[in-house]
Amino acid sequence: MKKTCLTFFIVMIVFAGLCQAQDPPRVIVEKYLDAVRSNDYDRAYSLISKTDTTIINWLKLIQYVKKIAPLRLTEIIDLAHSAVRQEIISTSVGGNTALVKIHSGIPDMKQTLRITQNIEDIKSLSARGGLPMKERFGECALVLEDDMWKISEVKGVSSDQAADIATDFAELILGKDEAERIVKKIDEFMKKQEKGA
Repeated sequence: MKKTCLTFFIVMIVFAGLCQAQDPPRVIVEKYLDAVRSNDYDRAYSLISKTDTTIINWLKLIQYVKKIAPLRLTEIIDLAHSAVRQEIISTSVGGNTALVKIHSGIPDMKQTLRITQNIEDIKSLSARGGLPMKERFGECALVLEDDMWKISEVKGVSSDQAADIATDFAELILGKDEAERIVKKIDEFMKKQEKGA
């Protein structure tokens, strides 16, 4: 009888632990934002709904831009992503959906690159909290999939797009010819994504 009660008690503890193991929407969004900031795209993909293509295409575009861009430009893209500061301001859950609202402070790369194009100077500004920043308010919508919260839509919470940084500032950082080459490749990639290739 004691063994049966002990076994039942252990099973209940394990079951209760499994029931509580599901991360709430707020935690899923925090994990996603952290994964994007740290360039951990596999982890970011794992937090996205199977029904979404927009976020996945955006992540694929970041990876592509970083693959084709010279190191000097990818360092600036990484710095822009890592300097983002985000705070969750509210979470609402209704049945199988949730909405997480976020306040973001993102680096103003246009303003930053007017100050300096030297990556070490930009890193120094970032370390001292001196990067020009802009505010953005956004949200993440989530859905329950296989009893796990997954992000189904993201609006206005990311830093400047990697493609925008690459196309807007490549000439300033790399020169006209290199900038034109990168812009052309990004445009081709985006057209393929739109066609579903």
